[in-house]
Amino acid sequence: MNDLNSRLTGLADEMTDTDYTALRARVNSTARRLGHRRAAGTSVAALALVGVATIGGLQLAPQAGLTPTPAGSSSVASPPAPSASATPTPSAQATPSTTATTNVPPRSEPSHVPGRLVYLRVGAEIEVVTVTDGVARTTNFGPRKFGDQVAAVAPDGSKVALVHPAKSISEYPGDLVIVQPGGKRKVARQHVSWGGGNGPVWMPDSRRLLIGVTTMDGDTATGQSYGYLDTVTGGYDDLGLDRFPTYLSWAANGAYRVHATGDTLVIARPDGRVVRRTGLAGQPECGRGQCPFAVQAISDDGRYVATAMGNSDPKRVTGARFVLDTVTGKRINVPNSVRGVTEIFFRPDNSLVVQASDRLYLVDLDGTVTATIDRPDPTNQADLAAYHAR
Repeated sequence: MNDLNSRLTGLADEMTDTDYTALRARVNSTARRLGHRRAAGTSVAALALVGVATIGGLQLAPQAGLTPTPAGSSSVASPPAPSASATPTPSAQATPSTTATTNVPPRSEPSHVPGRLVYLRVGAEIEVVTVTDGVARTTNFGPRKFGDQVAAVAPDGSKVALVHPAKSISEYPGDLVIVQPGGKRKVARQHVSWGGGNGPVWMPDSRRLLIGVTTMDGDTATGQSYGYLDTVTGGYDDLGLDRFPTYLSWAANGAYRVHATGDTLVIARPDGRVVRRTGLAGQPECGRGQCPFAVQAISDDGRYVATAMGNSDPKRVTGARFVLDTVTGKRINVPNSVRGVTEIFFRPDNSLVVQASDRLYLVDLDGTVTATIDRPDPTNQADLAAYHAR
């Protein structure tokens, strides 16, 4: 360091023909007063280098970001002007944060469908399987009896309703039977209709059923009424309807209901006030004689409907293959990667719970699959009959 000071001081001594001689004396005087001789030597050296740049009338080009000033004025460094070579660009400066973002763990798919799924399996035995937040529970409702038709499980899975007709033809009514866990049966009403999409339909409260009752004179039907049957008290409330609302389905929250009338879907409030009618004639299946009027589910806001093609089978068509926007009349496409769709229900945000043959899918309305979940083993060979988010 002493050697460097010596060389720099010598360089400054050579500058006798410039104004820096006096400046050197002032700097040395100040350095001696403050006791920082070494710092003073360095300051003089820096001034000497500036002097070298101007000796002989040659002015060195200023560094980028330094503003040249007239002789005798103070030299002030301006903030460096943005440039690709001198200053990092905003995008380059953002690189650290971008790297940090990639370290955030990706969102993991759920291992189960949130909420409660209710399945019905009718074989030699009648069984209800409820899957609540991934935990399955199977309840046996006793053996199926010969002639049992259109079994329907209550939305909460607590009981099963079925019709046991004297004759296995859809035009002939039968006994409405309520089956309790363990297999206990009770005839709740006689002469109840069950053909096509006119079978008993559970209300969201899991207590009442909408049924059609036929007035019989011997083997001859003489009249028809439609109303609510209270499965606890046995009371029947005739609604005064002129026809049964075919394929009646309720939103999980009970705010809307939908049924089919010919090739039209009718969306209504619980009191029957019609909100909207959506024609199905424009759907491609209608041109082949099978319009998708076999409704299974409606969204909580009453806009979207999950449905399937109806047919001439006297039994009610269960399941769904399509989702329709009843406001625009357009179909919401379930992605092709979801194969073997059997049932579709709605979550509170209108996204879909899609049951396929061996998997469950959570699907957004734009077709994005947000989760793929293996079907719970206890639900094999069972139909998904209801879904509730809570």
